[in-house]
Amino acid sequence: MRILVGPNSFGLEQVISDLHADYPDVDFDFCEDRKCLKDAIAEAEVYFGWLDRETFLAAKQLKWIQSPSTGIDGFLSISELRESDVLLTSARGTHAACLAEHALAMIFAFTRGIVAFIHHQQNHQWASRNLRNALVELTDSTVGIVGFGTVGQALAKRVEPFNARVLAVDIFPGEKPDTVAQLDGIEGLDGLLMASDYVVITVPYTEDTKGMIGAEQLALMKPSAILVGISRGGVIDEAALVKALEERTIAAAALDVFEQEPLPEDSPLWDVDNLLITPHAAGGSQFEFDAIRSIFRENVTRYIAGDFPLRNQIDKQQGF
Repeated sequence: MRILVGPNSFGLEQVISDLHADYPDVDFDFCEDRKCLKDAIAEAEVYFGWLDRETFLAAKQLKWIQSPSTGIDGFLSISELRESDVLLTSARGTHAACLAEHALAMIFAFTRGIVAFIHHQQNHQWASRNLRNALVELTDSTVGIVGFGTVGQALAKRVEPFNARVLAVDIFPGEKPDTVAQLDGIEGLDGLLMASDYVVITVPYTEDTKGMIGAEQLALMKPSAILVGISRGGVIDEAALVKALEERTIAAAALDVFEQEPLPEDSPLWDVDNLLITPHAAGGSQFEFDAIRSIFRENVTRYIAGDFPLRNQIDKQQGF
């Protein structure tokens, strides 16, 4: 069996030494250069890393791909992979805490005036009198979470100490935890949007979630509401969001993910003054890659033992 770790800048290949000690008969390899990846992957049975369609088509022996990302829409955009018998697993769960904290940071950037204070600092302006009366607490506010998977659940736990009410919707809502005042199926989305002061989007990108937050949904939100997108680009209709922000039908928004990444220099999003942009960096954490490597080690053990399904195994037709 040949297991290949693909090119990356995160040290994913460090997992090889531990696995080789446990499985000395398995051929582990690391491809550092993407230019050589098609040749390197040709005989691999297992691949840990990112790939494009051309590389996938060169992988003639491939049976399982471990994504280093929580999101797997890039893999599923390869139709041949989606329709194949190749297993796909994700790093779901590894980014829950940092994504939740990033979402809160984005909210605080507006509620505590951080964005405005930075602008005043750059202009050497003492802005206490200008901004102090505009600052608000989360106390008694309503936070709506769209998508109640690991990220949504982590966010709800972190919101609870601020004495805010949490509403959540999910395609598979499950049992309501104590951290949430109300948990509904996706049919509860409109009610959540109308009731929430802050709306955080954590759903994965699938055919069902593509453009799910568009002009109609934005129109339901309070004029004072803030929208945060931290899962995948394409879930929020960017053109509709720009219009809503410019017309002040919602107060502000913050995005870490975009339909096209990197965000093009000529994107109108850059110049919307009530929009905060971070460059798909919310998953960053000192624990991130240790956790991803841990999932891969566990899944290698399961795979070799024939213990299926693997952890975070994806239903490629459903998209998660």
